[in-house]
Amino acid sequence: MNHQHNPDAPASESGLTPQARSQEFDYLAHVIGASLIIGALIISGTLFYMFHTVASGYAQLAQSAGQGIAAQLAGQNGTAPAGTAAQGAAGTAPAAAAAPGTPVKLNLKANIPYLGSSSAKVTVVEYADYECPFCEKFFTQVFPDLKSKYIDTGKIKWVYQDFAFLGPDSNTAAEASHCAADQNKFWQYHDYLFSHQGAEGSGWATADHQKQFAQAVGLNTSQFNGCLDSGKYKQEVLDETAAGRNYGVSGTPTVFVNGTPVVGAQPVTAFEQAIDAALNK
Repeated sequence: MNHQHNPDAPASESGLTPQARSQEFDYLAHVIGASLIIGALIISGTLFYMFHTVASGYAQLAQSAGQGIAAQLAGQNGTAPAGTAAQGAAGTAPAAAAAPGTPVKLNLKANIPYLGSSSAKVTVVEYADYECPFCEKFFTQVFPDLKSKYIDTGKIKWVYQDFAFLGPDSNTAAEASHCAADQNKFWQYHDYLFSHQGAEGSGWATADHQKQFAQAVGLNTSQFNGCLDSGKYKQEVLDETAAGRNYGVSGTPTVFVNGTPVVGAQPVTAFEQAIDAALNK
């Protein structure tokens, strides 16, 4: 085969042979095609970024609007959220007290532990959970004033009821308090639990810890441990919690003043107003 240059072969106006011209065309076609693909990718990426940014902006706007509406409604109702630590700073007092709700008739067991006077005109029933941080704040920041003003003076009868809804340890702590009541130390144990409350769901209220608390309170630990291990009061705690739901309790603390509920982490004045109103009827 002759590999020498053929002077008779036709040439293009540029001086290239048809074969070379075809190769140049193919090269340009590939370059243009690649450029189009790269350009399309850049445009697509830009559009995706713009869409993502706009969508994120709308999502943040919607979230902010939702939070603003919720805060506005909370301010109008004057109610801090009740029940769980995930609802903001635990025990933060609202700007204004919530209006008391519709009275309900409570059917309580006989011979339950109480504070104050058995013949008092006003009975206050507190539904709470030993794991609830709002309840701990109520115990430390509100209850002492109510106790000195109304309980210690015999103006009211104060009753505690379980609303154990924050996990298994809530039930365990509630059952343990009933076991302490068997030894006539319900309120001492109740106070110890709230005074030594740990973080919600941290394991501070397990059965093993309850047995340590019983020893600290001065209970007969053999009797207490047997009571707790047997599940003697498991059903009673479930029944009290179910009764609370029937009365409209959905979070803790919820306090009924002669059946009129005052819900959430309210300032002491909210409870004083409700109690004074009941005393003046």
